[in-house]
Amino acid sequence: MAYPILRGYCDPEKLHEWTLVECATKEKTERVLHRLSQSDPEMILASAYIFSCKELYEILSRYVLINPQVKVVLGGPEFLGDNEAILRKYPWVDVIVRGEGEIPLKEIFEEKGYGYINGLCWIDEEGRYRDNAKATLAKMEDIVPHYSDLFDERRPFVQYETSRGCPNRCSFCTSSLDTVLRFIPLDDVRKHLQKIAKIGTTEVRILDRTFNIKSSRTLKLMQMFREEFPQLRFHCEVDPALVTDEFLHELKQMPKGQMHIETGLQTFSQDTYDTVQRRSPMDRTVKGLQILCDLENVEIHGDLIGGLPGATRESQLNDLLALIALEPAEIQLENLKLLPGTPMCEYKEIVAAPTPPYEVLRTATMNYDELTQVAEWSRLIDWYYNYQALQPVLIKTIKRQLSFFENFHAHMRSQDAFAQALNPEKRFRLIYDYLVKIDEQEALFDLAQAWFLAGFSPERGLFPAKTNPAGIAEDAEFICGQKEDIEVKRQFVFYHQDKALYINYGKGCINNKKTSISLWESQVLVPQH
Repeated sequence: MAYPILRGYCDPEKLHEWTLVECATKEKTERVLHRLSQSDPEMILASAYIFSCKELYEILSRYVLINPQVKVVLGGPEFLGDNEAILRKYPWVDVIVRGEGEIPLKEIFEEKGYGYINGLCWIDEEGRYRDNAKATLAKMEDIVPHYSDLFDERRPFVQYETSRGCPNRCSFCTSSLDTVLRFIPLDDVRKHLQKIAKIGTTEVRILDRTFNIKSSRTLKLMQMFREEFPQLRFHCEVDPALVTDEFLHELKQMPKGQMHIETGLQTFSQDTYDTVQRRSPMDRTVKGLQILCDLENVEIHGDLIGGLPGATRESQLNDLLALIALEPAEIQLENLKLLPGTPMCEYKEIVAAPTPPYEVLRTATMNYDELTQVAEWSRLIDWYYNYQALQPVLIKTIKRQLSFFENFHAHMRSQDAFAQALNPEKRFRLIYDYLVKIDEQEALFDLAQAWFLAGFSPERGLFPAKTNPAGIAEDAEFICGQKEDIEVKRQFVFYHQDKALYINYGKGCINNKKTSISLWESQVLVPQH
């Protein structure tokens, strides 16, 4: 997103030739070097963050040997802290831009002296480290004209910001360094969305730190999304503590699936909120999140952070179970990272890796093994909660047996599962083995339903079923799938203890799928084998 805005802002008269070189972190260095050498640039502008800086340094440290005259300017979230060590380690870096890059880059292009440009860090001719603080763009209106080249029809989604800044001061977050709110005028937002819709892109990922920070403006945006852009799907981050009745009313009017909302809860502890200087009251946060999760037309994504100040293994597990109980569509659990420049870097009781991604290694209340367990819980969540077919199984089993998640984690450790990459069938097999081991029969029946709905074979595998030419029993109750307007092609029945599960495969019209699956359940007097 930064490239077209910076290009338009810094070079409005198009006096310079620009070449965009994009690369994946796994792309071979020599291929990127070849593309750079083909461009033969006089200046390289590069952005870095925790997951790309290693590869970036490897590429550029080689390219400056090929082209020693090139000027290298770096920016991005990796450089929000003290940049002296980086500049001395990589002397081929001419200057680093800290903060928002529009104004300092424009002034570099205008050949102003570094000493007169706010936001620059560099080593001067006498070998001294120079630091000109942090650059900020005063008004979002200044960059609006340069959005014209932002939207690329080749991409499946568009990243877009309607505001910058965040009034929360969470000490672990880079947004705590930018508390001044600035907004793009609504008329300009409308024009940008019209262009996005015109080029055929269907998903807009809004980068605003807190989409609902200004209630009256948020309501107008949501009305605009619903009434003028029903073909677009919007992804945004919301503070649950700021959820109002008016916001909920507008959200309920949205077409199903048009909004995907991320909620950065991070923890259920008010003490931790106070320690990290987050202003949201915990009671309002939890209440707002519960209300959001109860909505049927909106997908809610809940975030937790492991290793925050005061957190223990027990509190982390309780937080995770509490979030699972709210049943958001997705859960993300990630251990804390001490990001450069954030106030949390000054917390002496938190020890993190000295190199990217700066992951926390121990805290005053959690040792390394406990943090490793949290990372393993994260993988379990990805495998069994965020995989839609298995999510109901996990939720129902935890409701029946609160200790299930912790015990299942111990079982997966004993199977060395966290050293593996688990495909969907392997995930089914591992949880199946454990449910058999603990004789959790209800969960096994739930797992059988998930197996068939996920499209696995009814004739072989974990749950072999029988062909069922007689059809569904008269007393069978519909469970899920497509009930009406289905042309049944194949019928099976699976028996489990005193239950019969009927699986019908046919042609239907749900989600444009050629094959539909419906499940029915009934009681049987004599278990079948």
